[in-house]
Amino acid sequence: MTLSRRDHIRLLSASGPVMLVSVAAIRGSTPREAGAFMLITPDAISGTIGGGNLEHQVTRRVREGLGAGADKLARAEIVRFPLGPGLGQCCGGSVEVGFHLLSGVAKETLRTALQEIETAPIRADGHWVTLPTDCSDIVRVSAAHARMLSDSFGVARGGIVTLNGVETLCLRLDDARTPMWIFGAGHVGKAIVQALAPLPFDIHLIDSRDAFLAGVEGENIQVCQNDKPESEVADIPAGAHVLILTHNHALDFEICRAALVRDDLGFVGMIGSQTKRARFVRRFSDRGLSQAEIGRLTCPIGIQGITGKQPVVIAASVAAQVLSVREAQMVQNQTTKSASDG
Repeated sequence: MTLSRRDHIRLLSASGPVMLVSVAAIRGSTPREAGAFMLITPDAISGTIGGGNLEHQVTRRVREGLGAGADKLARAEIVRFPLGPGLGQCCGGSVEVGFHLLSGVAKETLRTALQEIETAPIRADGHWVTLPTDCSDIVRVSAAHARMLSDSFGVARGGIVTLNGVETLCLRLDDARTPMWIFGAGHVGKAIVQALAPLPFDIHLIDSRDAFLAGVEGENIQVCQNDKPESEVADIPAGAHVLILTHNHALDFEICRAALVRDDLGFVGMIGSQTKRARFVRRFSDRGLSQAEIGRLTCPIGIQGITGKQPVVIAASVAAQVLSVREAQMVQNQTTKSASDG
């Protein structure tokens, strides 16, 4: 079993029906968040909705139904599973599981959407599909409507929402990855990329030195050679995180200055000591940056208590830090949404 989009695409490319199984809604403690999904066929699985007996029972249910004939299956339904002793789990919450039987056009729509994520521009508002809960049709969400869905759920992966009076299941196909711009492909930069690659980030690695970008690849990694890396800052999407660790302090300064004057980035971090920070702060002030703008800078980067200087140690520390920031922003966005909903 794997979470890779490649496995989703492989199952959707094969003949025969596919059951899309999703976490449509949650209550209390649950093993996965709303919007997590998996695909099930008679002989293959990709993705996960949390493992354990819940996933075992869901898989058995689907395969028994597929074995009896797809024409006998409900094309779409939402089923509640309490996560208690009856299911052999002790989470204590409950999960509303969506079952959507895909075939023909619906399979092709989902497969194409997943394939295009690989080459689509990174968007903080994400790539979504919607499924009315009473049918199996899949509708791809346009970029124009993606922001509305992203705002509706904070930075969550999806769930049931009422759209135009219709109860609709929304799924974010890119795992709600946070855009991450990393400037500098040296030893530390590459180590950080490797540490973040399996995590929920879309990584954009920039360096002026083409040779340093050679061999860096991954399904959620894009590389960019630019003789003036600071010019890339203007194209960073709102909400993205930025890490600055180039080979040149003057270049660090220009990239950092360009990032700090923006008030819509989720995190701006720069590698360096307290001495480097103090010098940069004085120079930023001399260049007219306000205290609020300078206050957006995190330097040094990494969590306190980890002092190792090896690139892999720094990378682990930074990965833990940006994950923590990401989680805090998710909570804040959801809290803000709940307050605005009244």
